[in-house]
Amino acid sequence: METMVEFLNWFDATTSVESTVAKARSDWRSRIAAFEGYADLPKERSLEIGFGGGRLVAQASKDFTEAVGVDIHEAFHRTREFLALQDVQNARLLHRDELPSLTHGSCNFIYSFIVFQHFDTMEEVDFYLDQCARLLAPGGRCHIFFGRTDAGVRVVDAKDFTKRACSLFIEPPLFRERAARFGLKSLEYEDRMRRDITRPEGPDNVSVQARVLLARVAD
Repeated sequence: METMVEFLNWFDATTSVESTVAKARSDWRSRIAAFEGYADLPKERSLEIGFGGGRLVAQASKDFTEAVGVDIHEAFHRTREFLALQDVQNARLLHRDELPSLTHGSCNFIYSFIVFQHFDTMEEVDFYLDQCARLLAPGGRCHIFFGRTDAGVRVVDAKDFTKRACSLFIEPPLFRERAARFGLKSLEYEDRMRRDITRPEGPDNVSVQARVLLARVAD
């Protein structure tokens, strides 16, 4: 991946840095931050689970004093290059094993967009749900999008996986029950989302994702 566009395209289909930024802006406004109460959240720290190329960290950096991201890939230097191109100076990138270094209750907003659907085990889901419960500040919110199925849990075998396809599908009520085990309550959710939010609902406009907005049970 010699160019920035090639790097960004590895995570989200794109033909230019400009189109990546425009799509990120749209996803942030119409998906990630599109819930009642977002405007009133304290904006000290956000945390993205699975930041990839950094497009959504760049959006979070406009609202939060510090925009933190966690991921497992080995090209953080390229993500930092992208963030520098966007003049982002308040971002911090962590590897998965560094996540426990964040202080309990230090994140006002945790989000994950097209990431949980690429996990290959429910143990990884549990790891992040546990960290979400630990890291959410009082009154904080956690917005998670995940691959959905109508029955239980389905994991795609590695030999059948193709780039950008989902590898993990979870029945939405089961995901909410899973979150509750870690002390997270569901405030709102969509079990069947529109793939294209500019078009009306219909059988030809159904996303493979579901979403849930979570808060600590103690709040």
